[in-house]
Amino acid sequence: MNHKTAMTLLPAGADGQLGPFRRFLLDRHIARCTSCRAEQEALHALSTVVRTSLPVHRAPPSLAARIGAALPREAPPEPVRTRLLWPQLGFGVGGALAGAALTLALMWTPAAPDRLATEAVANHVRSMLADHLTDVTTSDQHTVKPWLSARLDFSPVAKDFTASGYPLVGGRLDYIDGHQAAAIVYRRDRHIINLFVYPSNEADALPRMEQRDGFHIVRWRSGGLKYIAVSDVEAAQLQGFVTLVRQAAG
Repeated sequence: MNHKTAMTLLPAGADGQLGPFRRFLLDRHIARCTSCRAEQEALHALSTVVRTSLPVHRAPPSLAARIGAALPREAPPEPVRTRLLWPQLGFGVGGALAGAALTLALMWTPAAPDRLATEAVANHVRSMLADHLTDVTTSDQHTVKPWLSARLDFSPVAKDFTASGYPLVGGRLDYIDGHQAAAIVYRRDRHIINLFVYPSNEADALPRMEQRDGFHIVRWRSGGLKYIAVSDVEAAQLQGFVTLVRQAAG
């Protein structure tokens, strides 16, 4: 999250009106930005003063009744007589109108959001917010892989890439896309990378990158497994990580 976006979200954050994704991104920015942190403290101080110092005037219970009585009564809407329309139009015109209405409905129907990308980002954020990043915490790839393989019906690659700047942190069991999955956790500087792996009967597919809520997501399929890497590292760094994983998987 950049500084300009963070400044616009500070008032909503102070009022508790942000969702978990934006709350997480804003808190992460504030931890590194002294000016935003000072602005947040000022907003909290102002809120405290307003809440504790200003007098509260409560309206009498009879006020709502008087306002309701003064408002004009709305007449009930007239029923729509659709049954009288179609016989007069005839089958041909009616069918054409129905087809046109259906075409317009399809044209204006918004595209469905990518559920899998949303779910992957949610699992990534949840693993950090809930302090449940790993079930087995170790950089020893000979410990993480057997631990996961003993609990899953497949054997995911869990290689340590410390020499390339992506140290292995550990692994955990997760659930995504209706499947129990391995979540293999890596670190790039101060950034976390979650690599979700689970079986797939779909054909192999090359990596495809997208962005969602400030996170980069790379998906690909290989050897009967689906891979999803999620992180807030730079796109080029996540691509480098994916290349290492694909080389290790063979």
